[in-house]
Amino acid sequence: MPRLNFMGPKKVKPVSFFGCPVYASGFTLIELMVTIAIIGLVALFGIPAFGDFVLNNRLRGQTSDFIGQLTHARSEAMRTATRVTVCPGTSSGCSGTQWENGWVVFNDTNANAAVDSGETVIGIGAALDGGNTLRSAAFTTYISFRHDGSSTNVAGSGLAGSFALCDSRGYGDKAQAIAVSASGRVKALPANAVGSGVSNCGT
Repeated sequence: MPRLNFMGPKKVKPVSFFGCPVYASGFTLIELMVTIAIIGLVALFGIPAFGDFVLNNRLRGQTSDFIGQLTHARSEAMRTATRVTVCPGTSSGCSGTQWENGWVVFNDTNANAAVDSGETVIGIGAALDGGNTLRSAAFTTYISFRHDGSSTNVAGSGLAGSFALCDSRGYGDKAQAIAVSASGRVKALPANAVGSGVSNCGT
């Protein structure tokens, strides 16, 4: 086993392995202190940066998943020429809870924003990981798409708005806005960007 020698890098007594001498050099006290300092700096700056990396990746993944579900709902409405609705809930129906608890996509044939008997569920969104929140003032309990792909309410009026997707860092340049135009097109942008349509995480 190598020995630590704080007096300098001089050779220590060789250790023989299978008849062959092996020499071990020691470390000076200064070298040891520099190594410890470097490790400390890496821990100080590297760990927080890695934490942000994980949080950013989670937000990007959740944003992509939700946009994918909305885009699929819009495409299905245009393909089948029927109303397709997305609402907070599970395969058993709309729950009226927050979007971050999960959502359901279904063919809303009677356009009442509720999963009724005979209507087909075409997608399910799982609850968000990490305690992240997904809120919208415009689409509090549902978002529907018509046969032409436009976003609408149950009365048939065009509807536009945004969702705010936030993590533990709150509202700001890290949070995501998912904007839906009246034509039904969906896009993502930073929550604090001009035109995002959101001003806080509870929007």
